[in-house]
Amino acid sequence: MSDVALSYSRLSTFEQCQAKFDYLYVTKSVKDKGNEVSEYGSRVHEVLELYGTGELDLDNLGLEGKQTLEKWGGIVDMINRKKGDKYYEFKMAIDVGRVPTGWYDSDVYFRSIADVLVVDGATAYCLDYKTGKVKDNPTQLQLFAAMVFAHFPEVQKVKTTFIWLKFKKVDNTIYKRDHLEALWNGLQPRLDMVKEVVELGFFKTKPSGLCPWCPAQDICPDANLRGRRR
Repeated sequence: MSDVALSYSRLSTFEQCQAKFDYLYVTKSVKDKGNEVSEYGSRVHEVLELYGTGELDLDNLGLEGKQTLEKWGGIVDMINRKKGDKYYEFKMAIDVGRVPTGWYDSDVYFRSIADVLVVDGATAYCLDYKTGKVKDNPTQLQLFAAMVFAHFPEVQKVKTTFIWLKFKKVDNTIYKRDHLEALWNGLQPRLDMVKEVVELGFFKTKPSGLCPWCPAQDICPDANLRGRRR
């Protein structure tokens, strides 16, 4: 499955609708152009990343960027005061043997991007900014921890955190390296299912209320468009 590298978002798409996964990542019949909500989230992430790395042009920051800093720049300041090495928008990739590999290498199997990663000796802190509604999402936290363990052999404990910016709320989960095999045992069957379906080449449709927002709505024969917004 070297030609269809996975990520948390791609796994989520597959489990939401196999046909959508096919259209986006296998046949590549459509592209996800995003929407206003996702574009806003991307802009917030960029401002916080550049502020964290000291590369933000404060003199030419627009109104939205200034508002972003006023609301959440203090979070970045707290992160930068922590002990340890700081990595912003840190890309992690592994091959099928769970060995680190290059982001674009031909053997890449799984990818993750940590919004912020702090590595302090045997302890790492993996933080993910969220601009949307609060949701329970243990899978993404588990994958973050597994990827950090793969890339930093000295790390024995990973504290994963969702920072729900609009709600001033955080969700924390701590994983120890002793948990790593159990983590993969829980995740691997879901990843294997994607591989099996890709190899089979038959992707089931799963019509739902989300169809009107799907980039493949115009070519999917089973799209449920009753609630489609004009």
